[in-house]
Amino acid sequence: MATDDSSLRPGEIEITNQEEKLWRQVNPGWVHDGRVSSQLFRPTPKDTGEVSVTRSSLATPEESYRHHTEVMGYDSAGVYYVDVAEVQEVGLRAIDDSQVDDEDERPPAHAYVDFKSVQTKGDQQRRASKLRDKAEKHGWQYGPVTT
Repeated sequence: MATDDSSLRPGEIEITNQEEKLWRQVNPGWVHDGRVSSQLFRPTPKDTGEVSVTRSSLATPEESYRHHTEVMGYDSAGVYYVDVAEVQEVGLRAIDDSQVDDEDERPPAHAYVDFKSVQTKGDQQRRASKLRDKAEKHGWQYGPVTT
């Protein structure tokens, strides 16, 4: 996928290392009968087309999990991942936004899968399902954690 730097905010960079893993926290509500739903990668309205991930070159799955749960105070059943090549295979891109200087609090090593160019909910769903399938093949990288 070609880089379009004009659509990036100051401080954002496209991640081009295709082997880099992108850790994704699994909300416990997304696990049904032992399987993670496509909600794992489907952006919600509050996401504004940016599905949060953590870069493997800067944090381990456990570090990502602990920051998400202990520092940010969110729930997570554990960590799945897709790599940058897999994101590109479904026509999306991975963006590091950890250096953006705005009022939003971001975890260290924060990045996102960019769905902003996807026009329909159906197309979002198809791409999210493909990413979930790829992540599911890799399996849990940390967890699953039960409480």
